[in-house]
Amino acid sequence: MSRPSRAATPLRSVATLLVGIYLVLGGVVAGAYGVLVAGFVQMFADQALLRPAVVVLAVVAAAVALTPPFLGAVRTLQIVAARTFLGVDLPAPDAGGPPPSAATRWRAAAWYGLHLTLGAAGTVALLFAVPMATQLVLAAAGGERVTVVPVVGDVTGPGAAVAAVVAAVLLLVALPYLAWGARVVLRQAAWPLLGPDQSERIAELEAAARRTAERGRLARELHDSVGHALTITTLQAAAAARSLVSDPESARRSLEAIEETGRAAMADLDHVLGLLREQDGSQARPGGAPEPPVRTLADVPHLVDDARRAGGDVLLHVRDARELDAAVPRATSREAYRVVQEALTNALRHAPGRPVTARAALAPGALEVEVSNPLDGGRPSSGGAPGRTGRGLAGMTERVRLLGGELEAGPSGDGTGARWVVRARFPADGAGSDA
Repeated sequence: MSRPSRAATPLRSVATLLVGIYLVLGGVVAGAYGVLVAGFVQMFADQALLRPAVVVLAVVAAAVALTPPFLGAVRTLQIVAARTFLGVDLPAPDAGGPPPSAATRWRAAAWYGLHLTLGAAGTVALLFAVPMATQLVLAAAGGERVTVVPVVGDVTGPGAAVAAVVAAVLLLVALPYLAWGARVVLRQAAWPLLGPDQSERIAELEAAARRTAERGRLARELHDSVGHALTITTLQAAAAARSLVSDPESARRSLEAIEETGRAAMADLDHVLGLLREQDGSQARPGGAPEPPVRTLADVPHLVDDARRAGGDVLLHVRDARELDAAVPRATSREAYRVVQEALTNALRHAPGRPVTARAALAPGALEVEVSNPLDGGRPSSGGAPGRTGRGLAGMTERVRLLGGELEAGPSGDGTGARWVVRARFPADGAGSDA
């Protein structure tokens, strides 16, 4: 943009109109304060009024008039107004966050005073320039003048008339530049006076970290539940295709299992997407919509049954799943279930038909979960293809570490007895749990 074009920006920019409105609003509020002050000056000058009564009234009025700049709600309105009229990208205060500190309130009060001061100056300039320009134009035209500002005398002669018109134009043109200058001052002062202080920044960062962690958790839930459902569905579909002619009843059971697995996956998917919409604030969960059940260690036998119906050779070593579920914190039980589910899914996907062993038991001070299967020619069947780190293994590691536990995944043993083992160890006391 050329220099003349930049110089003409205040004359053609919508921002000039917006800041003009903002200044007039401040001028109106400043005018109300001015009327209040003028009224009390007159009351103090009136000897007929009782001075103590006037003093008490003035103190009460001052307390009422000076309170708004320090209110958190007023600061929020100021931030919204600055974003709307000044184009300043200030973060909106968190409605559920802590109240603003004393320093923040004082900074907001300083902004309040700056807005009213510049608004009063801009409003006075507007009330002076427009009538004066009108009076100059009327005088230059030789028409009948209504004296609003008794400064302009008679304008006679062509030169004087042109000078009067030029002066009127300059007065009107000066207003956008004055408003633009006020806009520059206000924009520079917005962040220091209305921006978040250190405690608010820390709270905002913590809230962002919580949102990120929650989104990561939801991503893991979606990966595990939908990935498991797709694996079971694929295996069941293959089994149905093989037995469609020779054993129609077996094929029918496989198709029913596919339907049931698909419904469960859709429920999980709808639940996760609903939580994501709630986080974005775009859609809330319907009041009567039930949430899908949370799966825990008590559901591991059902998980193994699904795998067996899909053709998996799974051996479960759990003495009493419900008793084990009740013995550990809910978050630990939930994440342990997901580890078993993901490890079992990987085993069925990468080594279909091979025997899989799943174990879960309490050890001293810890809950231990293990899923293992024979290696297929050295391939890490439960961890994904060689040279590639799958999301499943990373998700299991995150789940376990978030609860203060440890996860090991890799080959165990040599020769024909080599197995791929996924072993997770959770603190039994729930350390690090959010349950």
